[in-house]
Amino acid sequence: MNIGFSGKRPILYDYFKKSADVLLAEYERTKEQQASANIGYNRELFCNNFLSRVLPPRLTVRRGEIWDSEGGKTGQLEVVILRDDTPSLTFGEADAFLAEGVFGVIEVKSNLTKAKLQEALTTLRRVKSLKLLGGGPKMTAGSVLNRPLRCIFAYEGATWQTLLQELSKPENYDVADLVCILKQGAIISQGLLLKWEDNKPFYTCNGKAASLAWLYFHLVSYSTSFFARSLSIKHYFEPLNGWRD
Repeated sequence: MNIGFSGKRPILYDYFKKSADVLLAEYERTKEQQASANIGYNRELFCNNFLSRVLPPRLTVRRGEIWDSEGGKTGQLEVVILRDDTPSLTFGEADAFLAEGVFGVIEVKSNLTKAKLQEALTTLRRVKSLKLLGGGPKMTAGSVLNRPLRCIFAYEGATWQTLLQELSKPENYDVADLVCILKQGAIISQGLLLKWEDNKPFYTCNGKAASLAWLYFHLVSYSTSFFARSLSIKHYFEPLNGWRD
């Protein structure tokens, strides 16, 4: 399902359009670099020039691995958004975060081809499989999400038709909450913050501004969901009699 154009611009349209133009201009300038260097730079560009500047103060951007209380591990993730009270472990330059404190994960790609989408979904599927302990919101102000938000961001990508065909496969059901492509717009999953009358699982919203606007909307809308939330990590320390050398 596609969101049509009403002819009236949202109040924040100019801000997100200009932000998208800045990111795209820098992306186009660096496309001639070698692939590995380009990917790393584009990820840093997105995090430093946009993401870290718009996140609420209680959220920070890090890279590392997520662990759950049953021994599940995601492997290295390049963009992990954390609560300010997230329990973390350090291994020199590498960090691991306990799943209960993770707010979201964003897979960043330069060009979201079908193959790169499959790669991103494989990573997000590992995030989805994490087992989180209880201790949900005690007081909330807004939408509640008791698990990490799972997003994909890219500068350019395949057609909506190609991406939607892949996202609609049974194994990819409910894996990505949001797919944002700077040159194209956003694919929004049904049933989180937006709902519509038909049963189609995704909404597509065209436009460069839309890609950043809907990412911002999801991040900020859910950022209140852990206000005064308890965080229990007791199960990471059980059994209590298992600590002897």
